[in-house]
Amino acid sequence: MKKNNQSLVFHFNSNTILETNPELVRIVFYPEYTKVDFGYVAYDKYYRGGWITMAEDTYIEVLETGERYKLLLAENIPIAPAQHYFESTKDWRYYSLLFPPIPKEDCTLNIFESEEGTSNAFNFYSIALRMSEGIAIL
Repeated sequence: MKKNNQSLVFHFNSNTILETNPELVRIVFYPEYTKVDFGYVAYDKYYRGGWITMAEDTYIEVLETGERYKLLLAENIPIAPAQHYFESTKDWRYYSLLFPPIPKEDCTLNIFESEEGTSNAFNFYSIALRMSEGIAIL
């Protein structure tokens, strides 16, 4: 099987819970789509942990080309204006965002829920991906 036809996964590890929720867990390049997985831990500063939602116009931008890939599907997180309300400050949630397939080339990604970068937006900047570091999925 050629490398360009393989699915590749990139894991992002963090052992701390910071106020940079959500946490990027992994990015998977499938031939049919690109999947970005996140983990979110409810805060005790919000009543019963608060809530989460995802903007409909979320997208990935490849810095090297300026190409943008619009959100196709969100799994386990509602699209705004709907919201998921946590039941307690000990609650957590994993969710996935699916985008059109991104070319399997070394690249740097930005993930934008909001270009303005508001305090409530889930934006991630300068995620460097080197295809040689991806783990092939059989």
